[in-house]
Amino acid sequence: MAAILGKKLGMTQIFTEDGDRLPVTVIEAGPCVITQVKTRDRDGYTALQMGFGEVKERKAGKPMAGHFGKAGVKPLRHLAEIRVDLEEVAGWVKPGEQPGKKKEKKARARARKEEAREAEAEEGEASQAAGAEEAAEAGPVQEAAEPVEPEAVPGAEREGVPRTGDVITVEAFKEGQLVKASGISKGKGFAGVIKRHGFAGGPGSHGAHFHRAPGSVGASASPSRVFKGLKLPGQMGNRRSTQRGLTVVKTDPENNLLFLKGSVPGGKNGIIFIQTD
Repeated sequence: MAAILGKKLGMTQIFTEDGDRLPVTVIEAGPCVITQVKTRDRDGYTALQMGFGEVKERKAGKPMAGHFGKAGVKPLRHLAEIRVDLEEVAGWVKPGEQPGKKKEKKARARARKEEAREAEAEEGEASQAAGAEEAAEAGPVQEAAEPVEPEAVPGAEREGVPRTGDVITVEAFKEGQLVKASGISKGKGFAGVIKRHGFAGGPGSHGAHFHRAPGSVGASASPSRVFKGLKLPGQMGNRRSTQRGLTVVKTDPENNLLFLKGSVPGGKNGIIFIQTD
């Protein structure tokens, strides 16, 4: 299962080699940075949290700034989470690192330690060369022990498990793959039952008193109330909607573009969450 966050740019058309015209939706998908890896031992389930769209550090609240700082990534505007098996994400998660302040400090500290270690090694070689003659007079020289290599930095080697700072791009999706897209649908305001639910309505000619009304919504004496969940007038759109069965027509990794056959919920510049269907 692959997933990515993106921004809807609009719709266009693509012509196939056979001359067929395909209506497609263009989405600026990623690159998304993994901001948190949830494990079963710590969180009770396995999931990845990804972020999309950089934001200035001064605009990030203290809780979110601490969250991103702990992950070692720059603040991001939009977050999404997907439940996955952490051992099966190597195919669509790329190793990457977006260092933040904490990681930069750690890198500088490691550099300082390495410089100090090299300086100590040089001083040791100089003292060993200076005292070589004295050691020769004292007796046979014992062979020096082989230098021990410094231990590797924890987490430096990947073990098939994603880490914070890894990147997800449109290369996680292949042409012809079926996906589903979720987003906030366009708001239509307060609408009647004909527009909102597709009711047929009554006659439109003269003499009729029933045109676009919903009709009867319940009985009289029993149960003397209107049941919940009836299709009535109300707010239309402006809610989370998912469109399934979309086909990936084309991917453009250089420009981070994803072309999906058909339409996806929401208007232009809307945030879309795409995952394999």
